[in-house]
Amino acid sequence: MIYAAAGDPVPDRDGAEPVDLDWERGGNLNRCREVGDVDAAFDRSEEHVGVALIALVHNNTDTDAVLSRVARGLRSSNPETRRQSLLALMHAARLHGRVDSITLELLHGLLHDCTPVSVGSPYQVRGTAAQTVGDLQAFLPPEQLPAWVNHFTDT
Repeated sequence: MIYAAAGDPVPDRDGAEPVDLDWERGGNLNRCREVGDVDAAFDRSEEHVGVALIALVHNNTDTDAVLSRVARGLRSSNPETRRQSLLALMHAARLHGRVDSITLELLHGLLHDCTPVSVGSPYQVRGTAAQTVGDLQAFLPPEQLPAWVNHFTDT
């Protein structure tokens, strides 16, 4: 966090106060809005980076920057981060009105990811991927989506 000489926080470019994110407990990551914070969290392999990524989708209007971080999360070796990145992709479609070819390609691959989202969990990453496809079908016009999304059925 950056502080002025008088000790007052310096507002971000949009006039909002900077947020001191609690990565250890993940308690206030829903306030994350800076792509640099998410990038640094990925670089440090933070456990709660997926939570911050979902918040970034909600709090940052730069769709291209947001989607590139979603793609990074979809490639994560951590299955819970992949699951949360799929949730972020759903929210990007709903809030930003679009996704990109890279996230769609990664989503397509995750439809076959049988990894449990956590140790002992009966839920697999592919289940969230299937839900994501359904949300894309609901939130985006068919002409923005590839044929495989438009014809996908979770059977």
